Amino acid sequence: MRHLFSLLVFVTAACAGNVEAEALALRIFCYNIHHGEGMDGKADLDRIADIILAHNPDVVCLQEVDRHLSRTDRLDFPAILAEKTGMKAIFGANYRFDDGEYGNATLTRLDVVSWRNVALPNPKDKEPRGCLILTVRWEGREVDIMNTHLGLDAGERLAQAKAITTALRDVPTILAGDLNEQHNAPGLRHLLERFTDTYAPAPDMPAGTVPTTNPRRRIDFILATRHWDTVSFSIVDTPKTRIASDHLPCFAALRLLPQDAQGEGGEPEGR
Repeated sequence: MRHLFSLLVFVTAACAGNVEAEALALRIFCYNIHHGEGMDGKADLDRIADIILAHNPDVVCLQEVDRHLSRTDRLDFPAILAEKTGMKAIFGANYRFDDGEYGNATLTRLDVVSWRNVALPNPKDKEPRGCLILTVRWEGREVDIMNTHLGLDAGERLAQAKAITTALRDVPTILAGDLNEQHNAPGLRHLLERFTDTYAPAPDMPAGTVPTTNPRRRIDFILATRHWDTVSFSIVDTPKTRIASDHLPCFAALRLLPQDAQGEGGEPEGR
């Protein structure tokens, strides 16, 4: 009984320590929202906002975001989600059609220093793609948040991955998005030369982010440069996320390493 009590105390202390560390970390949420349309055929931004708010993130990287398109009643998704979450919204339009726009949106409660939307290489017959880059201030330092949705062709994705690494600055950076491929594909391999995958599997976590009915393939990622250490990671698998989009969202809490602990390669020293 004494040993059981000691074990319980140890586990409780460890959990409390992790919760405390997560509270002090930068909290990133990544979600392909399928233009708000769930597996039930309903476009429901209240549902999307509830899922976001449940994780109290500092930064939210959204893909497949509509703005003023007829299929979603000409609604301004970034403005609506900003209002519902109490965050600022920056929208990067990559595809203009039907008198509206489609692209990526980043929501944040942090101070935004600047932002730009980088057009990514794509064949003329393919959907235009981009990488939305926000520079925010975190713990007194500039941090770049890159939000992207790569193409459907492997060669296209590799060219887009190379454009993303070309856009990297020498500052702490996080890349989040629907990368449309898995770890062993050329585009991901290129990105992982400069980034570390924050993924940390857990027994109760699905193996992937798609399809929501049986999430076995992980194509949605949160990657970080050597400046960061991962406190926690999860693929958010709940009854609500299984219906709200055709992707499951992912979440990471990241700790900014002291400058003297940051290695010069792709990995933090000591990891």
